[in-house]
Amino acid sequence: MLNRIILAGAAALLTSASALAQNAAANVDDCLKQAFELAQTAEENNLPDASLDQLEALLTRMEANCDSNNFAEAANDAVEIRQLIDAK
Repeated sequence: MLNRIILAGAAALLTSASALAQNAAANVDDCLKQAFELAQTAEENNLPDASLDQLEALLTRMEANCDSNNFAEAANDAVEIRQLIDAK
């Protein structure tokens, strides 16, 4: 899953959860780029194993929302992912 998101491309990382919620993507590519950046940030932060399953589920859900043009829901997923990363 992470590899699939990584293939989506890179974009600037939105650094706060509130910024992510307020800046829902305007198109599928931007949405997937946000997911990619979050995946990379999670990888760089070496999350504990206990968080990895939850991260995988959230990234899967975010990607599905991106693909379905549900950008507000994807932004909410991004907030949850950011919270998981920050809780490390």
